[in-house]
Amino acid sequence: MTIRFLRSRRPLALAAALTIASAGLVACGGSEPGSSQSAGPLTVRALLAAQPATLDPIVGARSAQIVWATMLEPLINTDKALAMTDTGLVTSWTRTDPTTWTLKVRDGVSFSNGEKADAAAVANTLLLTRDAAASQLKSYFTNVSAVDAPDAGTVVVKTKTPQYNIPDLLTTVYLVPPKYYKEKGSEGFAAEPIGTGPYVWAGAHAGRDISVKKNPNYWGTPAANDGITFTWANEAAQRLALIQSKSVDVSFDLPPAQSNEAKKAGITVVSTETAMKIIAFLDSTKAPFDDPKLREAAALAIDRDAIVKGIFDGQAVADSGLLNILPGQQPAQSVKADPAKAKELVGASAPAVQITYPAAQYTNIEEVSQAVGGALEKAGFKVTYVPIDYGTLVKRVVGRQVPGIAIFAGVPNVATPDYFASGFMKTKSITGNCPDPQTDELIGKALEQDSAQAAAPMYEQLNTTGVVDKHCYVPLYRQVFNYATNGVKGVAFGPLNTVDFTKTTR
Repeated sequence: MTIRFLRSRRPLALAAALTIASAGLVACGGSEPGSSQSAGPLTVRALLAAQPATLDPIVGARSAQIVWATMLEPLINTDKALAMTDTGLVTSWTRTDPTTWTLKVRDGVSFSNGEKADAAAVANTLLLTRDAAASQLKSYFTNVSAVDAPDAGTVVVKTKTPQYNIPDLLTTVYLVPPKYYKEKGSEGFAAEPIGTGPYVWAGAHAGRDISVKKNPNYWGTPAANDGITFTWANEAAQRLALIQSKSVDVSFDLPPAQSNEAKKAGITVVSTETAMKIIAFLDSTKAPFDDPKLREAAALAIDRDAIVKGIFDGQAVADSGLLNILPGQQPAQSVKADPAKAKELVGASAPAVQITYPAAQYTNIEEVSQAVGGALEKAGFKVTYVPIDYGTLVKRVVGRQVPGIAIFAGVPNVATPDYFASGFMKTKSITGNCPDPQTDELIGKALEQDSAQAAAPMYEQLNTTGVVDKHCYVPLYRQVFNYATNGVKGVAFGPLNTVDFTKTTR
C-alpha cells in the first residue's frame, strides 16, 4: 500500500538552494548549473523530492517504485484506463473455480542476471509477498492458501475463500529473481536490484544519486534513451532552481507556488490529479481517540475545503471518502466540518493529542499538519507535533506505535476499493487503527463477490462505517501532482503515481 513520497518544506533562499543541490549533482557526474546536454545519447536527469527508502519491492512502500519500476516489472500491466492487459509478464488469468486462479506466464523472459523469469519465479515472488515479515502487501494475501507452478508457464493460486481481486493485486506485485533475492536478502537486493525491466542497475553514490541504464536484452520495446540518473532535493525551492538552471531534465513534486514560478519562466509544467489522497488516521485503540466522542470532535473540527483553498490555492481536490478510489469519485455519505459542534463535544477536558507526520514527504505536509492541529486546538484539544522521516513513520505505524493522529498518503496502487479496505480497515492491516470484527467480516464478504462492481454496495457501507459513523479516518484531499520538464518530452506520469521514462527523448 502505499504511503507516498512527495515532499515540500519551507523554502531555503533560492541561491543557497541552487548551490547546495547543484554541488551534489556535479559530484555525481551531473552538469554544472546553467549547462544543458547537447543532442545525442540521452541520460535523463530526474529530480525527486526525497531519497527512496528502499528499492526492495517486497518490503518497500510503493513510493519508491518511481525508481525500482525502471528495473523491475509488475506481474500484470494496466492501460491508461487502469484496466488489466495481457502485455506484461502474466499474459492471462482465469478463475477456474471460486477459490482458484490460473495464471499463464510469458515465455522466454529472463532477469538481467540470466535467471529465468518463469512460473517458479512468479510463485516465489507471491509467496515472499504473502510470508515475508516486513512485506508491504502482506495483508492483501493472507487469504492465499497455496501458490504452485505445475510447469514453467503456469501458476495456480488457491485461496481459502473466494477472492475476486487476485489479478488486480498482481498489478502492484513486482517480480524478483528467486536465487538472487535469497542470496542477497532484502538489504542486499535493495543495494543492487535485478529485474526484467527496460533498464538495469548502473550504480549509485550513497545519499546522492541512483543510476540505471538501458537494458540491451530487454524482452519488450527498448527504451528510447540511454538511462536515468535520479537525484533528490528536499526543498521545493531547490527543485525549482535546478529545473530553471537546466541542471536536471525533469523535476518532480513542485508545490503550487513553485509550479507557478516555473510556468512564468517558460518551463513546461504538467499537472495531474492523482489517486493519491492524504488521510488523517485516528488511533481508536489508545487515548484520546479510544473515546468515540473525541474522534467525532476531531473529524468535525477539520475543514478539508479550507486546507485545499488556503494551502494549495485550489491545486488539490478536497476528498471526503476513503474507499472512492479513482479521481472524480465521491462517497455517498461524508462528514462536513462543524467547528462549533466539535468544540461542544470536547468540552473543558482539553485532551492531549499527538499529530505525527512524515517531514520528508508530500507537498506542503508541514503546513497541512499545522492546519489540522490548529483546527483541533480551536476545538479544545492540546496538540503536539511529531515530524519524523517517512521510513520511521511506516515502521511505527506498522508496529502500532503512533497514538493520536498519523497523517500520510494512501495510494491505491490497485484500482479496486479493497486496496484501502484491506490495507487500512482490517484489524490486521497496515494501520490497524480501527479494529472491528464486523468490519473484517464485511470486507471478507465483499471479496467473495464476483467483481468490484458486485461488491460496491458493501464498500459504500464500509466507507460510511469507518469515516462517518466511527470517525477513524478523516480523508483530506487528493494530490494534484506538478512536475516540470526542460528540454525533454515523453515523461508519462500515471494516475496511480507511476512514471514511464521509456519514451523520454529530447
